[in-house]
Amino acid sequence: MDETLPDYRAITVPVPKVNVAAEDQYKALPVAEISHVVVQLSDNRMNSIMQSVVGVPYDFNKPWPFRFYISKIVSKAFFDDEEQLECLNTVRVQTSEFIAFTNNAKQSASSKLESHTDKTELRVVEVDFSKPQPGEYLRFFWKPARGIICQKVQGWLDFSSNGLQKAPPLVESTHSILTSC
Repeated sequence: MDETLPDYRAITVPVPKVNVAAEDQYKALPVAEISHVVVQLSDNRMNSIMQSVVGVPYDFNKPWPFRFYISKIVSKAFFDDEEQLECLNTVRVQTSEFIAFTNNAKQSASSKLESHTDKTELRVVEVDFSKPQPGEYLRFFWKPARGIICQKVQGWLDFSSNGLQKAPPLVESTHSILTSC
């Protein structure tokens, strides 16, 4: 880790290969349609990933370099591009963090359509990393996001698009196979 670099570049270790798993019913879904990814990591899981891949412990007082590195891992696994995911928000719940990312490619494509529609459709997935095993690739499992996760992502998007002027509203979600909100 090079602390002289900006947080998004501080971890200089190459992004590892990841084995990606999903339930059979979701395996054929086009990942290009994913608009947002939410990763849930316990403190212990984050630390074990960083220790096994990067060789340094997770620093709870300076989490951003590690969050950016997680975004690169997930982005490369889904889209074969380390830079395709951008951090949207993070929330700490007891000893876990929920880290939400926006798919930049999907966002760029949907922003062209926004002039024709009131709201773009969200396709949110949740990612859960397995415990790293020595000598094996990292593994994660993904699935369409739960309704509460979709509501939070929509709330964060509404909040940021309103110039941080009002609290995020609760929204009803409608579900398609990749969870539309």
